[in-house]
Amino acid sequence: MPLFLNEVWLGDIQPKVMEDAVAFFGNLSVGTKPGNLPPDLRMVAGPWLSAEEAKVMFIFEIDDPSTMFDAYAERVVSGLFARRKLTLLSGWDQMKAYTDRVSADQA
Repeated sequence: MPLFLNEVWLGDIQPKVMEDAVAFFGNLSVGTKPGNLPPDLRMVAGPWLSAEEAKVMFIFEIDDPSTMFDAYAERVVSGLFARRKLTLLSGWDQMKAYTDRVSADQA
C-alpha cells in the first residue's frame, strides 16, 4: 500500500486547538480514528511535532488519499488544520533499481 508523509499545519494556536490536536493525533497513532476517515487509512509512524512551526508530521498508508477530503475539510472548518502537504514516499530500493536500469542502458 502506498506510503505518504503528511505535514499538517495547525490552525489558530489556542489551548483548545492544541488539546484537539493532541487527542486527534494521539488517537490516530493507536488506531482509533473518527468515522469519516477511510477504513484503509493507517498511521505507520509518528506523529512528530515540528520545533520550528505549528506543524505535525506523520506517515500513513492508504490506497487513495483523495478519499480523505471530507475528513480534512471538516478539520479545516473546525480550525484544527490550516493546511497540509502530502508527499508520496518511495523506498530506496526503487531508486537503486532505477539507477541500475539507467546504468545498464548506458553501457
